[in-house]
Amino acid sequence: MATPLQSASIAAPGFFGLNTQESGITLESGFALQATNCVIDKFGRLGARKGWQFLDESTGVGLQGMHRFIDIDATEYFGAWSNTNFYIYSAGTLNAITYSGSQSITEGNWQAVTLNDAAYLFQKNYEPLYFDTVTGTILDISASPSASGTPIEGNCALSAYGRVWTADTATNTTTVYWTDLLDPTRWNSGTAGSLDLSSILVNGNDEIIALGAHNGFLIIFCKNNIIIFGDSDTAQTYLDPTTLQLVEVINGVGCIARDSLQNTGTDILFLSDSGLMSLGRVIQEKSTPMRDLSKNVRDDLVQLIESETPANIKSTYSATNAFYLLAFPTTKQVYCFDMRAPLEDGSARVTIWNNMEFTEWLGFDGEIYMTHADGLARYAGYQDNGQSYRMVYFTNYFDLGAASQTKILKRLSMTVIGATGQDFVVKSGFDYSDQYNSYPLTVRTGTVYEYNVAEYNIGEYSGGTLVDTVRAPGSGSGSVLQLGFEADLNGGALSIQKMDVYVKQGRTI
Repeated sequence: MATPLQSASIAAPGFFGLNTQESGITLESGFALQATNCVIDKFGRLGARKGWQFLDESTGVGLQGMHRFIDIDATEYFGAWSNTNFYIYSAGTLNAITYSGSQSITEGNWQAVTLNDAAYLFQKNYEPLYFDTVTGTILDISASPSASGTPIEGNCALSAYGRVWTADTATNTTTVYWTDLLDPTRWNSGTAGSLDLSSILVNGNDEIIALGAHNGFLIIFCKNNIIIFGDSDTAQTYLDPTTLQLVEVINGVGCIARDSLQNTGTDILFLSDSGLMSLGRVIQEKSTPMRDLSKNVRDDLVQLIESETPANIKSTYSATNAFYLLAFPTTKQVYCFDMRAPLEDGSARVTIWNNMEFTEWLGFDGEIYMTHADGLARYAGYQDNGQSYRMVYFTNYFDLGAASQTKILKRLSMTVIGATGQDFVVKSGFDYSDQYNSYPLTVRTGTVYEYNVAEYNIGEYSGGTLVDTVRAPGSGSGSVLQLGFEADLNGGALSIQKMDVYVKQGRTI
């Protein structure tokens, strides 16, 4: 009597994201052992990330950062800079703007903030700069007509509660400085001031890395501590520095990279030496443990941290895409943390993007922008600047509930949502071998419909995307099975809805 086929389905493959911490055989089927150039979409499907394209390609321009602000007249300024030059992006072009100060600027690791109709740039060992919207030039902050006192050459900056706050100078890493109310050019008049944290750090001195604000609190991120200040305003709508009160000191955890800090509106995310952390436990309830969002990829992430210069680590948060991106330029990798909803253990769903040669990321108005050695780019489409890129997904290992029996793979079935005519390859392997059988498949071609140009203002229209189920004969045998999925994206979207396998049970091992 013939042995009946046994089937197994993986619905919403990769829905839980990467998990490289636990043994592959014990993982739930929703986890992935590899998810490269993927995102988790709003329907819980694993799909291809978008590609990128240059908005202005200027070979060798060497952009290092960018900042966008809107002045009181609703005029938008989108600034960018290299190690030595400054630019305003407008109408598809990077336009150089003049620096009219007296400093010799050779580094572009600025942190930019906006307050009271102007943008300000901070970097250690340099007097802060500001962009004059009237003259369209970059000036030293001391050149402002209202300037007073010696500007603080801080490395981190924050615009909050009507002031600019800064810290981490070349000679002092434990003092926070703030400007007068509504005037970031005044450092020794009005209600400007400073606070030395040395006496608060009970386990010895530390160094301030980044500054944050939330719900009326000033949050100071040191390398090994987090210090939270409030004031006497119980409504927590404003912060008065003349009545600062210590709220909490969190020992043993801190921020190691200034530009990893992102405020999502309901939380603050930051990179510690043990992974990506959420400060929501302080914002909501002190008794709740701090969330480690990178728990499922911690060892891999820590290894990357150790190989990267902290000042080069960048990040951005996109509410539209519901993800936080953490970029490591040396290895050209970006960790994409899905922020729609946490997993049961509080961690986030994670995928990895590769070949990302960008120096800075910035999300606003539903878009994501990136600075590059050769210009300014945007996250869009499904090509990387006109070239294809590879999406890769591998399941965990699974034994179909019969670890002691050999399985003979007979058939594979894939339900995908993708651009018509998109090619992809399904792979299968047994018993932890890296030698896979490959099955080339294609999303079937959809019908193109012609419409009247005058009526629809378009010559032809196609939905361009199909839900398609494709099948392939399987081969190979073993006790533990793993499936893979690879596709070169070259203009169209692709996501995986479902994977099915059909096997016959063989001999008992």
